Amino acid sequence: QDGEAFVPLPGFPADTADQVRTLLALPDDGLLIGGRNGLLHWQNGSCRPVVLGDERPRSISSLALGSDGSWWIGTFGDGLYRLKPGGAQLNWGERDGLLQNNVRHVLVGQDGKVWVSTKFGVNLIVPGEERHMRAFTVHQGMPNDNIWCAFEDGEGNLWLGTDGAGALRYAGDRFVTFTVKDGLCSDQVMCFVEDELGDVWMGTYGSGICRMDGMAQVTTFEGLRNNTVWCGLRDRSGRLWFGTSDGLCSMEQGIVSIPEEATALLGQRVLSLAEGPDGTLWAGTRDGLTALRPDGSLLSFNGEAEGPGRSVRGLAFDEKGSLWCGTDAGLVRYDGRTFRKWSMAQGLGDNTVFCVLPDTRGRIWAGSSNGLICLDGDSVRNHRLGSDFGSNYINFLTATPEGHLWAGTNNGIYRIRPEGLLAGDHAPERAGISDGMGSLECNLNASFVDQRGRLFFGTSGGVVFHDPARWTDSSSETPPRLLITGVRSFLQESDWKGRSDGIDPRTGLPLGLRLAYRRNYLTFDYTGISLSAPERVRYRYMLVGQDQDWLPVTDARFASYSNLRQGEYTFMVIARGRNGRWSDPATFSFHIAPPWWLTWWAFTLGGLVLAGSAFGIHRYRSVSRRRHERTRQLMLRSRMLQLEQQALNANMNRHFIFNALNSIQYYINRQDRTAANRYLTSFAKLIRKNLDASQSDTTTLAEELERLELYLVLEHMRFKDKFRYQVDRDPAVDATRVRIPAMMLQPYVENSIWHGILPMDQQGTVRIQVHGHAQDRIRVTISDDGIGLTESFNRKAARASDHISRGIEITKGRTDVLRNLHLSDIRIQGPEEVHGPDGEVTGTRVIIDLPRSGPTGTGSGGLRSGTS
Repeated sequence: QDGEAFVPLPGFPADTADQVRTLLALPDDGLLIGGRNGLLHWQNGSCRPVVLGDERPRSISSLALGSDGSWWIGTFGDGLYRLKPGGAQLNWGERDGLLQNNVRHVLVGQDGKVWVSTKFGVNLIVPGEERHMRAFTVHQGMPNDNIWCAFEDGEGNLWLGTDGAGALRYAGDRFVTFTVKDGLCSDQVMCFVEDELGDVWMGTYGSGICRMDGMAQVTTFEGLRNNTVWCGLRDRSGRLWFGTSDGLCSMEQGIVSIPEEATALLGQRVLSLAEGPDGTLWAGTRDGLTALRPDGSLLSFNGEAEGPGRSVRGLAFDEKGSLWCGTDAGLVRYDGRTFRKWSMAQGLGDNTVFCVLPDTRGRIWAGSSNGLICLDGDSVRNHRLGSDFGSNYINFLTATPEGHLWAGTNNGIYRIRPEGLLAGDHAPERAGISDGMGSLECNLNASFVDQRGRLFFGTSGGVVFHDPARWTDSSSETPPRLLITGVRSFLQESDWKGRSDGIDPRTGLPLGLRLAYRRNYLTFDYTGISLSAPERVRYRYMLVGQDQDWLPVTDARFASYSNLRQGEYTFMVIARGRNGRWSDPATFSFHIAPPWWLTWWAFTLGGLVLAGSAFGIHRYRSVSRRRHERTRQLMLRSRMLQLEQQALNANMNRHFIFNALNSIQYYINRQDRTAANRYLTSFAKLIRKNLDASQSDTTTLAEELERLELYLVLEHMRFKDKFRYQVDRDPAVDATRVRIPAMMLQPYVENSIWHGILPMDQQGTVRIQVHGHAQDRIRVTISDDGIGLTESFNRKAARASDHISRGIEITKGRTDVLRNLHLSDIRIQGPEEVHGPDGEVTGTRVIIDLPRSGPTGTGSGGLRSGTS
């Protein structure tokens, strides 16, 4: 293929094109062409045949390139060929172990191993062991051995395509499970014991004792007390001991016997065995602890009061010779004299201890029903191997020469680096079904390390074999490949075409998804692909725009969010495999539109409505305030008119008019026509000015002073011997520009004359002073040297009078009205008494401060003004 066009291969014989079965591209740009009539090598535009064996053409079925450049060639009928780079040929057929000469497929793995698929199974050729082919068929556990092809994925997993059984994944040979199908006498192996010849004997549950090679078996027919064997031991003399559900027995050269010293244990379930430094054999039973000494004597510790407790399942000696026991009451140490116990009260994670293992550093490791325990001196540390219950139910502990600790649990086998675990920088590595184990449940104390360092574990599904040299470090594995596979609305599949910019052809997810605010319940589906250990894939996710941090680890492959608010969101998910490394996040972004009442036009409309409402309220309140102010102005003006009328009445009271007329009559009767005429003229002018003043609210200070002088002239003509008056004006004060309420000053002058001076026996003085007080104010001071306020009040109280003097009260009321109308700021101080240096009363004084501008007299709200 050249681009989008297909062109004939130069130099290839076109008449054989219909016979081509397989092709292999070579690193040097050459091409191997396998067909029904042989193998061709194409290079630089020419083809040459490749001879396999004799000159007879071979029917080629499959081609593969070896790691050393060799060509691996599968044929129909002639087996498997290997052509080395130097030209040497090797051939495998059925006589060499090939399952069938009709080879369907050849695969060379990343490790150089060659897998050959046939109708009867798969052959494996390991580099360096080419003449020792391994075979995998139904006898090795394959559900179907009719294999068509093989494939190795990016994680190094081998996949086999079958005829009728789907795809099979080869778990590798790190962990190999042996069952009764492989010759074992039982799948329930409870203990392993190696004899002096290197043969491994296995104690089983219900099937007695058998040799691992299947060549020997010992049951009750051969003298065994019970076919359920819980534990085993080889002592220093080479004799094998086995603990059964019915006591303790020994075996030498395949012959079972019950020593006399062991008869005391008949009928007891022996759960554990250990040999002490002095050759004493210790047996842990359901009831306690029993010691068989070399001299044949017996020592028993039963019950918690005098011994370790019940159900002694684990026994081990440390380097100091102390015996450690795992019991239902906790961890117990016996130093030859006393027992010391550690339980939950001393920090154990659980009192039920199944197994005990001392290490070379003086630490004691113990497996319990709730995790791993490390006792270092008096320090107790508990470690959980996994988050589930089964991973912390530890049935056995064993150690390998390289320093690893192996723990068998109800959820697989864990490999532990003790120093890393204690330092907190190591997570135990787990092996399970996907690694080749037939069952996850391990048996009590069923572990064994042979002389070559290989491990054997007893499980509920057979014996698991593991060579630590074949353990692969998972830390180098890449994290799972992570994909977001779908987005659902309200848990239902949805068609997003109308709400997005399109569909991503790679992921099937909508691009630029836009949702209405009611579609705010979304479920995101995702998956992390780990072909090596899919059951160990874990996830964390978060929704940017909703979550502040990653949510806790979960194995769920979906995440749901409800009641999402409007805004921009990005869903992120990460995954990790068995090595704990997290993948890069897979993301999906979308947008949820706001409801209509949160859109910009809704806010604009709402703002306009609020602004209109605020304007209407403000308008209404402004109109109300103006209406109220007009009403108040009318009431104040009405009050002002009333006070002006009262002021007029006060200034023209009947006593004053009556006395003035009497004075005129007096002058007429005396024929003093000049005085009478002068008095009458002044009186007439005063009356006219008062009447004119009643027509306006304000007058000038000059007019007020002129009216005041007319009043003083009249009063002085009547009482010229009683008082004198003086009016002082500051030339700098322009009295014609200062406006004050009409008839304002006369009541204070009248008060000074009538109540301050006239009651005296001697002549008094009334003084009116007008001068500037501040930059914007004029001060009018009315003072007298009369009897004072106190004496005047006392005299008025002593005598009755029909005259009620209200002029000052009316004047103050008028100034208050002007102040409330905001028309003038007139300040009145007094009347007040004036005292001399020695404290005696020297008269009274009134101070009136006027604004230079005077009261406002314009506008509808102002006061009336006029001139006389």
